[in-house]
Amino acid sequence: MKIFLGVTGASGCVIALRLAEVLKNLGHEVYAVVSEKALMIAEYECISKGWFLDKLTSFATSIYRESDINADISSSSNALDSYILAPASVKTMAMIVHGIAENLIVRAALIGLRMRKPVIAVVREAPLGIVELSVLLKAAKLGVFVVPAVIGFYTYPQSLKDVVDFIVGKVLDVLGIEHDLYRRWKGSRAPLYPDPCEVLYGSASSSSSP
Repeated sequence: MKIFLGVTGASGCVIALRLAEVLKNLGHEVYAVVSEKALMIAEYECISKGWFLDKLTSFATSIYRESDINADISSSSNALDSYILAPASVKTMAMIVHGIAENLIVRAALIGLRMRKPVIAVVREAPLGIVELSVLLKAAKLGVFVVPAVIGFYTYPQSLKDVVDFIVGKVLDVLGIEHDLYRRWKGSRAPLYPDPCEVLYGSASSSSSP
């Protein structure tokens, strides 16, 4: 598939990198657009914007800046197979639901909606107030799949990579792409890995009441 990846100025740029890496490894083409605020957030969180761009470029078929409104993907005549915003800022989501196509990320997402393509927003924000929830509700009613960047504790995550892979896996689930990024729920059973509560607090026998 040809997949759009919009990286906005929300926390969680590592999700975009891992998503692009996995999609490439699975044989899909990634057309990425990075906002200036996304590069700024990358610097704040853990990595330099130069390294971030270099790494993303190594995974993407093509990469654009948000100001590249003349790019080929800005036209519905070049609609891609699916559209992902990861991470998706609430500001970008608000622009989408109100049709304000002032940058390439929003314009591409609107093309996806117009062409009835899957549009997925990986939102990482907490807490969510009435304003944010109303924006996301409007987006969902328009057809956007809202995938919150949350932890699946039943997968027994042992590292940050496990947490990110769970989120990326949920995005792939929406697209119907097979993967083995996280342990799927199959009812109660013995864990394959240490219980996350045991990792945090020690064994139940040695833990004391709060």
